[in-house]
Amino acid sequence: MSLLARRIDAIQAGLSWEIGPGPLGGRLLVVSAGGNPDHRALARRWLLSAPEPDGISPWEFSDQRPPVDDPVGAELSPPGRATIRLADVLVGARQRGARLDVTVFHPELCGLDEDTRLRIAFHALDTTLGESDTELWIGEVEATTTPPRDGFGLGDLAIAVTNLRKEYVDDDGNPAWVLLHADSPQGPVVASAIVPLHPVIAPNLTHHVGMLVPYVGFAERGLPSSDALCELRRLEDRLTSTLGADGRVVAHETTNGVRLLHAYIDPTTSAPQRVEEALCGWAHGDVITRVDTDPAWEAVRPLRA
Repeated sequence: MSLLARRIDAIQAGLSWEIGPGPLGGRLLVVSAGGNPDHRALARRWLLSAPEPDGISPWEFSDQRPPVDDPVGAELSPPGRATIRLADVLVGARQRGARLDVTVFHPELCGLDEDTRLRIAFHALDTTLGESDTELWIGEVEATTTPPRDGFGLGDLAIAVTNLRKEYVDDDGNPAWVLLHADSPQGPVVASAIVPLHPVIAPNLTHHVGMLVPYVGFAERGLPSSDALCELRRLEDRLTSTLGADGRVVAHETTNGVRLLHAYIDPTTSAPQRVEEALCGWAHGDVITRVDTDPAWEAVRPLRA
C-alpha cells in the first residue's frame, strides 16, 4: 500500500485514494480529487488512461467515491465525538430547479462549529449518494442542530435523488436540454442548456469556448427563422461530432441575429484546432471565438437549471 500511495502522490500531492469492492465484483481503486476542485481534471485524466474492464484483471477504477452498499448501516467516527450512525441522521429537502437543497441533522452535531458540522454532513451525503450524485443533484447544504420539520432518513434521500435524476437523464446517461427565456435591451433571449450543467460530468474539459455565431434569416423579434435554425443546429451537430469525447457543446443563447454557443474542451488534445475547423466556412458571417480557462464552468453558471 505504501508503494501505491507514493505512486499516487507522484501524480499530484493531495489526491485521495481508497480500495474497496467494485460494482462489477472486482477490486475498485478510487483516485479522486480529495475535495479539491482543482484536482478534478487530473483525476479524470488518470481514469481515462486506466485500462477498461476485461473480465480477466480483478481491478476496476473510478475517480469518484461510490456510495456504500448499505449507507443506513454505515457509521462515521468524527475525532473526539461519539460514533454517528447514518441510520439516525435526519434530512429535510426542498427541490430548487434540478437540485435538492438539504438540511442534515444528528444529535452529535450539537456543540460543533459550523465547518465541522458541514464536513460531517457532506461525508454522510457522499457515503449515501456517492461523490458524483452529491455534486450534481445536491444544492445548498445546511448542517443543523435542530431536527428538520418533516425530516426523513438518508435512504429516502437516495430515493429522492434517483427520482430527480430520472427527470433529467436518460437510461444511457445522456442529459436533457432545458429551454430558458429572458428579455434583454437587444430583444428576447432564448437559451438552452444541458442538465446537469456541472463540471463533474466531464472534469477534464477545463477550457470554455465561446462562439458568437451570426445568422441571417429572422422570425419574430430577431430570433432565427426556421431555415436559419436548421443551419444553426447542423453547425452544433458538426461541432459535437468533431469534438467527440474531447469536448461538448453544453449551452447556447440566441438573440438579435447572434447565437452564443458554449462548449468545453480538453486543452491537452487537438480539440481547439478541431473547433476552428468545424466553424470554418460558416456562410452567415464571421464567427468570433474566445477560449478561456474555466475548470469550474463559471461561464455557464447563470444557465444552470
